[in-house]
Amino acid sequence: MSQRHPIRLFMVDDHAIVRAGVRMLLNAQDALEVVGEAESAEEALEALEELEADVVLLDLSLPGMNGIEAVRALKRRLPETRFIALSMHEDPEYVQGFLEAGGSGYVPKSSLEMQLVDAILAVSRGEYYAPARLLAELAREMASGDPYRNARLTQREHEVVRHIAHGSTYKEIAEALGISEKTVATYRERASEKLGVKTRAELVRWALEHNLLD
Repeated sequence: MSQRHPIRLFMVDDHAIVRAGVRMLLNAQDALEVVGEAESAEEALEALEELEADVVLLDLSLPGMNGIEAVRALKRRLPETRFIALSMHEDPEYVQGFLEAGGSGYVPKSSLEMQLVDAILAVSRGEYYAPARLLAELAREMASGDPYRNARLTQREHEVVRHIAHGSTYKEIAEALGISEKTVATYRERASEKLGVKTRAELVRWALEHNLLD
């Protein structure tokens, strides 16, 4: 991507207070300019048909289409644009999923401020960016020979599929695993996509074939 100054930024987050805080931080940087924002991926898809953005910052837990689905859709339409996940999730599985979908950077919301600015500058130069500790965890996980990898699903995706196959609701799964219902939905979507299944019945069949049901 050719560099221009200031770098034009677009934000996607369903929390107005988060967008306001990030906008204040970024607009204080001479090299950066926030040119637009949206509270959903669908709204962003429409807005970015008209606006020119160099870098899109997006949350992963969005209403409707989630951030990983959004970056896939946006990347097809805007191949030169760079995408950075600005997420509350600090799980290397999310980093991997986002980068595989076409993202260039990953910044946890717990460590905003200058780390976010560094990420924007890095991806604008054509580089990839994620906190070193998350990359190290991801590298260890990928090199571990974990049997869950051999089945193409991560351990957490297996857990969600197993709970779904047992008939648990998203709320029950969220309580059992200590995660949000949105996160449960994201794991289920990722697992379904990897396995090429769409319905609960197909997930149950897969779980039976792989001895995930007691």
